[in-house]
Amino acid sequence: MSIIQFKEANCKNCYKCIRNCPIKVIAFRNDQAEIVEEECILCGRCLTVCPQNAKTVKSDIDRVKGFLSKNEKVYVSLAPSYVAAFDTDEPERVVAALFKLGVTHVEETAIGATQVSKEYGKLMNDKKMNNIITTCCPSIVSLVERYYPTLIGQMAPVVSPMVAHARMMRSMYGPRIKIVFIGPCIAKKRECTEIANEGSVDAVLTFEELEKWMDMEGIDINSIDAGELKGLSNPAARLYPSPGGIIKTLHADDRKKYKCISVDGIDRCIEILDWMKEGKVKSYFIEMNSCTGGCLGGPCIGKVEGGFLGARDKLLNYARKKLKDPTHALVEDAKAPLERNFIDRSKPMDIPDEDTIRSILSMIGKVNKDKELNCGACGYSTCRDKAIAVYNKKADLKMCLPYMREKAESISNIIMHNSPNALIALDKNLIIQEYNLSACKLFKMEDTDMSGKHIYEILNCPDFEAALQNGENILDKKYYYDAYGITVMQSIIYVREYDMIIAIIKDITENEEQRKKIYSMRSETIDIAQKVIEKQMRVAQEIASLLGETTAETKVALTGLKKSILADMGEEK
Repeated sequence: MSIIQFKEANCKNCYKCIRNCPIKVIAFRNDQAEIVEEECILCGRCLTVCPQNAKTVKSDIDRVKGFLSKNEKVYVSLAPSYVAAFDTDEPERVVAALFKLGVTHVEETAIGATQVSKEYGKLMNDKKMNNIITTCCPSIVSLVERYYPTLIGQMAPVVSPMVAHARMMRSMYGPRIKIVFIGPCIAKKRECTEIANEGSVDAVLTFEELEKWMDMEGIDINSIDAGELKGLSNPAARLYPSPGGIIKTLHADDRKKYKCISVDGIDRCIEILDWMKEGKVKSYFIEMNSCTGGCLGGPCIGKVEGGFLGARDKLLNYARKKLKDPTHALVEDAKAPLERNFIDRSKPMDIPDEDTIRSILSMIGKVNKDKELNCGACGYSTCRDKAIAVYNKKADLKMCLPYMREKAESISNIIMHNSPNALIALDKNLIIQEYNLSACKLFKMEDTDMSGKHIYEILNCPDFEAALQNGENILDKKYYYDAYGITVMQSIIYVREYDMIIAIIKDITENEEQRKKIYSMRSETIDIAQKVIEKQMRVAQEIASLLGETTAETKVALTGLKKSILADMGEEK
């Protein structure tokens, strides 16, 4: 199951997620965006920019609740950015809320961060690495493993603070405990699964998931007393979430061995990695965070009052407060392996030959370089990049908005100009906006521009006003325009979305004249038929009268004849 999921019904073909995806791992198929999971670095940009909230994050709430239902001992590693993620003046209330949810123990991930910084210091003192890229951000680790595998040797071979702290807790409290990390990062969910066999983290919750869980259980964070977090002998480790926070935890002597810089934001990180790939960077200790603002800008930190500055102020104030009262947690003395190996997870992209690219481009009207606008509306920087994506079945041809608009306008123009019916578009004031040639011919205005005129200057028909006022369509209504001597069948359509009127007018004058002729002919035929019927009736009556007289005479004659014959035969009585 993908960590980032899409709600199919909500995707609106805006391509905003593709435009903002730094490495273009969002495919668009069948009018629906989808993550190419094996290529994704889980930076979370698509989550934050989606205007339809069409993307969701796989939740581990049920998994953690499952641990609790089985009476497992659940230990929480709480990312230091928690102090900025919740709307409360006392961040320790979050700790109390976790205990109300049923967890056994809560500690700050900063404990692991302290040990990670010590490992970085050792690497800097050894001076064996050309450059040192920090490996606390799992999105940066994924970026290097998948897209810059030649730079794996320049990544600090050290686990993240999350993993370091989890291993320290398991070493101190026993291997059977369940460890849950809670932070602002969705990439930690993949990191959790990738190192699951190394005895570290069992589940990952984001701050947003924790807030949802508290809502489900009816826990109001501001109505409970603050809890307590014991430990941290090096309170500066709480600065890890802010840009430059890692560098601040390093010893001053260690920082002299390399040029230390902090880079936040995936685009800038990619820029630096490109330079490193070309060999233009040397002797740098580079603190890299994929999120702008470091972990304080994580995709699941939620809405913080004051944005990044508000989050930073809350973190700094909390860290300063704790500097006055440093403590030492028992787990800080735990010994745990902190080394990590990285894997080349790169997958070569299938690049088509030039003829294939040109063939794909020609399908969307880009038959030459001048037609390649490179507008980026589809989400790809260039038309060629989009063509390559089409070839790799990541993109759809119709994602090209300029082409689709041109095609739509072309089809619209074909319909407008070739329709035998008069077509007229009016705005809400019944001012003519568009019309076709058939309209000009029908209303004998071949040499006059109808655009901008009120419809009543051309056609005096109350139905236009009625359709606009009532917001209803008037379909297939016969109307006679005395000024033009024509009879029409017209439909007046009110387009509510644009508050405009479309008139479709068909000239049926010839049909009406033909109908009248036929009616006249039928009337004449009926008259003739009626006269014939009447004449036939008279003839029938006359014949009947004559037949009556002759029948009587015949009877008399035949009766006399019968008597005469019988008399001759001597049978007359």
